[in-house]
Amino acid sequence: MAERLSSGLRDFLLGEGSMRKALEDCVMKIYSGAAPASANDAVTGVLLVNVTKASGTVSAGERSTPRAYEVIISGTITTGNTVSLNLTVDGTGPTAYTYTILAADSTRILIAAKVARMLNDIPQLSAIPDIDDATGLLFVQGRIDGLDFTLADVPGTCTTTVTAKQAAVRQDAMYFAAPSAGAMSKASETWSGLVATSGVAGYFRFVTSSDDGTLSTTQVRAQGAVSTSGAELNLSNTSLVAATTLTIDTYSISLPAE
Repeated sequence: MAERLSSGLRDFLLGEGSMRKALEDCVMKIYSGAAPASANDAVTGVLLVNVTKASGTVSAGERSTPRAYEVIISGTITTGNTVSLNLTVDGTGPTAYTYTILAADSTRILIAAKVARMLNDIPQLSAIPDIDDATGLLFVQGRIDGLDFTLADVPGTCTTTVTAKQAAVRQDAMYFAAPSAGAMSKASETWSGLVATSGVAGYFRFVTSSDDGTLSTTQVRAQGAVSTSGAELNLSNTSLVAATTLTIDTYSISLPAE
């Protein structure tokens, strides 16, 4: 079994980012009846429950805030000197990342650009140098909104001043943990929702908070079947009862090897 991906999600994966990024701040909507043939299609059936982080209310357009740091590189610019930073993210770290200055790195701006490139190779980070600042300034931000991480200086031949500029703030939508072995599981938080209408769950969709449920080739969606076994989402009981809370204990999405 495999989720059906909307054209909007496939275009995002091909041209912009990762599945984890696409499904940051997502909501799982569970409906009754048979699933539409395509995730592009308008929803069918009755919306039984919105699954969010700990049953929280997610407003249209609601987004989490990414973690952000400012890094300033100082010290003597000498070939062979190093710029090192420690990163802790997704439960791993601190891990040291080191850039060794080359003869061609004649200014701090150039060094900041090379360090930013090194950090951009880390899946969870996005870094950009300030090309108008001679002090060797760059900014580092989390690629997944709301995902916290720690960036710190490592004493070395060049000094870096690392300043936290923005805290990671999680809203009530959901996100996924780091992928492993071709699969991505729910983050270690509660996924739940208060059932609004009684009915038999037939299918679900992961959508953004702004998804209007209409026919669309641009909205980001992942759709799958609901059952007690053998489906993309397996529940102990697919008969949902109004005013009770549904909790999703386990869920993962994977990409096939071929």
